[in-house]
Amino acid sequence: MRVIVPFGRGNKTSVAFVYEMFVYEMIEDIDVDYEIKDILEIIDDKRLISDELMDLAFFMSETYMSPIQASLKQVMPPTDIKNIKTFYYSKSDEDSEILNFLKKSKTMAEITNNFGEIKEQIFNLVDEGKIGISYDIKNTHNVRYDEFVFLTGKNISLNANASKQMAIIDYLRKHGESNLLKVLRDTQAAKSSLNALVKKGIVEIIKRESKKEITSNYNKYKKFTLNDEQLSAFKKIKSNPAGHFLLFGVTGSGKTEIFLQMVEEIINQGKEAIILVPEISLTPQTIERFKGRFDEKIAIIHSRLTPSERFDQWRMINNGEVKIAIGARSAIFAPFKNLGIIIIDEEHDNSYISSQDPKYHTDEIAKFRANYNNCNLILASATPSINTMSRTQNGEYEIIHLHKRVNNNLPDIEVIDLKDELKNSNYSVLSYKLQEEIRNNLEKKEQTILFLNKIGHNSYTFCRTCGYVIKCEACDVAMTYHKKIDKLICHYCGRTKNQPNVCPNCHSKKIKEFGAGTEKLEEEVRRLFPQANIMRMDSMKATSKSTYEKMYEGMKNNKIDILLGTQMIAKGLDFKNVTLVGIISADLSLNVGDFRSQENTFQLLTQVAGRSGRDKKKGKVIIQTYRPDNFVIQAVKNSDYANYYKNELIERSAFSYPPYKNIITIKIIDTDRINTIDISRKFTTMLRNELMALDQVEIIGPNPCKISRINNKHRYNIIIKVGNKDLDFVRDTVNKLRNEFINKYKQTSFIPALNPTNIN
Repeated sequence: MRVIVPFGRGNKTSVAFVYEMFVYEMIEDIDVDYEIKDILEIIDDKRLISDELMDLAFFMSETYMSPIQASLKQVMPPTDIKNIKTFYYSKSDEDSEILNFLKKSKTMAEITNNFGEIKEQIFNLVDEGKIGISYDIKNTHNVRYDEFVFLTGKNISLNANASKQMAIIDYLRKHGESNLLKVLRDTQAAKSSLNALVKKGIVEIIKRESKKEITSNYNKYKKFTLNDEQLSAFKKIKSNPAGHFLLFGVTGSGKTEIFLQMVEEIINQGKEAIILVPEISLTPQTIERFKGRFDEKIAIIHSRLTPSERFDQWRMINNGEVKIAIGARSAIFAPFKNLGIIIIDEEHDNSYISSQDPKYHTDEIAKFRANYNNCNLILASATPSINTMSRTQNGEYEIIHLHKRVNNNLPDIEVIDLKDELKNSNYSVLSYKLQEEIRNNLEKKEQTILFLNKIGHNSYTFCRTCGYVIKCEACDVAMTYHKKIDKLICHYCGRTKNQPNVCPNCHSKKIKEFGAGTEKLEEEVRRLFPQANIMRMDSMKATSKSTYEKMYEGMKNNKIDILLGTQMIAKGLDFKNVTLVGIISADLSLNVGDFRSQENTFQLLTQVAGRSGRDKKKGKVIIQTYRPDNFVIQAVKNSDYANYYKNELIERSAFSYPPYKNIITIKIIDTDRINTIDISRKFTTMLRNELMALDQVEIIGPNPCKISRINNKHRYNIIIKVGNKDLDFVRDTVNKLRNEFINKYKQTSFIPALNPTNIN
């Protein structure tokens, strides 16, 4: 429960949570070396957070070395905790003074003012299901209502000229009970026509509490008959309701249909389901399929929601109004009380690892919740992560293979050597072959996806006379040129600069942009194919959920000929008319200088290639690269996961990288460079002393981070490689030292992370 407590010398009041209670005979028995203060007020009558989510917060804090308040914030309602008000309302038609009083939501204060001290009676009625509890962030809880109309079944007798009244009746015969406003809009009838039908007793109007859903009405998504592979997978999962599975299926193998049929089983049992997708761009498609299959309200959780939308989604789940939650990473914290299944689609995706405190791994949080609820956990991917695949070998997950596409039609993949394009005087970002294939697709009225994992117009601006590169004044990183706004932007701190006409270093006029981003690609595609309908999707363009919906509807309804963008269009999207995928520069993710670069490249290229030819039409993929013989490029071309995985394990083992060792990074950040170096060295020395006895633990550093300064803060990094056996001790040691250093160096940040996406 929430309580108000006095903090500090000034006794400033703060909202706190009671996690655990200890009973003492007398206050003098409490042996502490600080002044004990009284709780000033207990805010809640009933607990706000379940045992499961409270335990999960402490699990995260301990596992990921994060402050408890950051972990608690993840499981709490998505609003300022002190503003939440609790309301009680009648859920029963029973005729009693209390239940009649609660036909409109009331606070406990309003109830006790009217009836006296009857809390226990209210709580008993809550337990019996006669009274519901709802939360709001306002002092008054006004329930919003929608009006619905339906035919009463009474004999219909109308005048011949009552055409609008007849239109309403025909509409209701076809659609059944319908939203009043939608009926009037679709029939173009006036409210007076509807009122006339109500007076005659032909139609009735009822009020229902407004849905707080973000979803619209969707067309039915029919249930497909499972093929042999799908049916075998479905039966295996169904036969083990507490099993943890990796569904390893090629792109287009029908994993979603297995999810839908498993969720149907769970809903029929009265349980609840969480479905996670890695990109917000996938959410409209996933919602449409689940909404089209089930006659259920669905909660949506992702970062593009407004604060009030986010709170409404939490409240719908917490009040038991929905059984399905769909969303990105944070949907794993949905406050369900009777979970039956958790599904993580595209489980390999790096977006499932949080970069903010607590730096949690979604699959590990899902495993905690699945174990707590004794329910199914399904991880699904066409390109499972190295870590997940290794866990199938030690029995943590049971692997289920889907080898074939539902349409039995994998796309043809062709690799284009960009060095040959230069020899043939082609300086466009599109090879001659890709240009030809796009032209063919436009003639056939088929759709194309072009993928380039680099935003902006050009990668950087540099001087061809002296080699000077325009860098951000606050970060050690080149600024990206955006032609539309004619500005250089730093994508680390957000600073902007005007594009210079002369070199600031040597004053030469030979200063120009270099490299290509999605803006440049869009410009080039529009120049080459002026008649095509083109849409760009990257983080600069997709700033609201409506952009994602516009893209989804445009692609689904064939209003977009060419969709181009970054990795937000590379995964999971399923459009029947996409028959060509062009990968503009396959080398970009190979050159990032991280031990996961080969894994990330294989996953990204395989996923984007998998968007092509997903229905009856044959698909084609063009991969453009300067390194056509690279092992990863060839593995993608040949759809050879087995050899890629085997090769990757050999390299990881040689250098003690995951899954063979865990990696803990400790970033030390300060505005003063000398301080950063000095403190980093002291921290490393103490760490080495504390861990001296552990001969299997390796400490590297301190070294400057790859980007050694961001927003005028200098950054140094310490890397620890540690096996599972010593992990808990090393974590405790890091936490202990961190707390000591935080107290001593108050202006310096110490940020640990366990197996982060980027170790540098």
